[in-house]
Amino acid sequence: MRVLITNDDGVDAPGIWALYQHISTFADAVVVAPISERSATGHAISVFNEITARRHIREEKAWGYGIDGTPADCVKMALTVLMKDSPPDLVISGINRGQNTGTSILYSGTVAAALEATMAGLPAIAVSLAVAFKPPVNLPDDDPMKLRKLGQNPNDYAHAATIAARLAKSVAQRGLPRGILLNVNVPAIEQELLRGVVISKMGHSIFEDNFRMVNESAGVTTYQNVGDKLVYSDEGDDWDDIVLKQNKTSITPLHYDMTHHHFLEELKRWMAEDDAEARATDEAVAHQLSQDLNAEVQ
Repeated sequence: MRVLITNDDGVDAPGIWALYQHISTFADAVVVAPISERSATGHAISVFNEITARRHIREEKAWGYGIDGTPADCVKMALTVLMKDSPPDLVISGINRGQNTGTSILYSGTVAAALEATMAGLPAIAVSLAVAFKPPVNLPDDDPMKLRKLGQNPNDYAHAATIAARLAKSVAQRGLPRGILLNVNVPAIEQELLRGVVISKMGHSIFEDNFRMVNESAGVTTYQNVGDKLVYSDEGDDWDDIVLKQNKTSITPLHYDMTHHHFLEELKRWMAEDDAEARATDEAVAHQLSQDLNAEVQ
């Protein structure tokens, strides 16, 4: 099996290294990832900018390519240039530092890379570790729990990589429907504290925006969005963010068809009613004009 591995945290991120180490034990793994962090770029692609590809060395090993583009660019480059003659059977994006649940999915470069693969007809998996971006304030700087929550070490991602590897084997054996990816979110807790796996739905959680002014000079004001408060989905058993909150791994099937199928027929009825009303109005106006014309002739 041949697997393309990418991410949005960058080719030097600890999560992608952990993923590569696990996947390469049973598959021919090729890494094509952004040369620097491109988190929250969504499904952006480079249209007018040139893109360069560099062989990347890690621990004295040429293990992949660094691309100065977005996660979606990386998948496009891999499929059409770098792996054109020997394409992958599966694409895995991650392991992301931070959860990709609820509305965060729409901003996620990690999920976008997997979506790009499904658009090319390939099965794909997006994997994220729900690390805390803010360490607990009551922990000293040298506390290992604080370092673990920051997700700076490849070992922090080992359990998530194990889950990704197991799921990759399952997808290779069973396949996925065309256009479908699996979005996997793993709690950042000790393995013995995990409470299982839940097949979940995309929730409605959202991070609150908080724009902080960082500079003001010559009439130009600079802001940074530092909002990190997550507003959770309404309580339920199978929203992805609620599943994580329960110390369970969340797996959600996603697809790029954004059509709201349930509302489709209702919207058609709206249009039919509007058309009927417009026709009735036109007929009434035409009838009135005809009467006025006849009156003038007489």
